[in-house]
Amino acid sequence: MTFSPRPLSKLAQLAPFAFAIALLGLVTSGCEDKHIGRVCDLDTADAGTTTTGTSSTIQGQAVECPTRICLLPQMQTTTNTGPLCTAGCGSDDDCSDGETTSDQNSRQCKKGFACTIATTVGAFCCEKMCVCKDFIDLTQDYHKVPTVCTPGMSTCKNVH
Repeated sequence: MTFSPRPLSKLAQLAPFAFAIALLGLVTSGCEDKHIGRVCDLDTADAGTTTTGTSSTIQGQAVECPTRICLLPQMQTTTNTGPLCTAGCGSDDDCSDGETTSDQNSRQCKKGFACTIATTVGAFCCEKMCVCKDFIDLTQDYHKVPTVCTPGMSTCKNVH
């Protein structure tokens, strides 16, 4: 008994092509670009001016930021850097792909990003976020958790 080869169905002929497309989709969708460091608008009257920086300002519905979070952190050092898109983080590595510039006149971040607590009040209290190092006094331990963000010492809803 001999068998004659059957022609492959159209579906079977397309299977390798479909597999290649699916694999390409998986490879290119591995990491979402959160555009940490993109200049954003806080939608406040003084968003475009330099402030004394005694408090952080966070806009949780910034449409220009994929995470919807626009941050102007408390200034520990003088800078002309403006509000920037940010994201939650667990370590500095989570912030390593933040957008920076070498243009000293730009409102973008120049020194890179650190994962630190941006505020101890409000909806984002005690949450670690990618904060531009232009705002941070790098001679201090900026990874230290503020006492008010310690479990048992805080009324912040984000402290567990």
